[in-house]
Amino acid sequence: MAFYKNMSDRWCGQPIAKPSIVAPVGKKARETRLETHRRIRGERLTDAEREFLRANVRYEGSPYHKRSPGDFGLTPPASPRRDATLCDEASILERAKADELLAGAITKGIVSESTAVGAFPKQMWVYDGEHVFEAMYGGSRTGAYHGYPIRRSDPLHDEIVAAWNA
Repeated sequence: MAFYKNMSDRWCGQPIAKPSIVAPVGKKARETRLETHRRIRGERLTDAEREFLRANVRYEGSPYHKRSPGDFGLTPPASPRRDATLCDEASILERAKADELLAGAITKGIVSESTAVGAFPKQMWVYDGEHVFEAMYGGSRTGAYHGYPIRRSDPLHDEIVAAWNA
């Protein structure tokens, strides 16, 4: 229960958001990046790891990275964060294309050092010749990844492109 110094802190019985407590755009993304240690694993996936991932990984779209829901079956349909990179801007408008990119990430085998539950890498990356995409582990079920383009200003962008082209 919230306590208020005076009734001017409430509007129709609800608290009024004060500008000083509203998170600036990008704060959540910045905090997540600081908590997530993103480092490329020194060696590519082994054949056995690739086979495990092909059998157990599924793409699950995130409404935070879509402006137009397309055929992704998102709930809610689309509610992008203002600071999120959007798949729409990288022309990922169909689920089949997202599935293809995730499969490409597994095939190329560029993954993070850190792992999630079991043998799932926390992140996998794919480069389509124009954009770098990050697949992040986590969703409604084991083996679920959601993906999004990473900005060219992200320090990891150039590392992924170099690893992809090596």
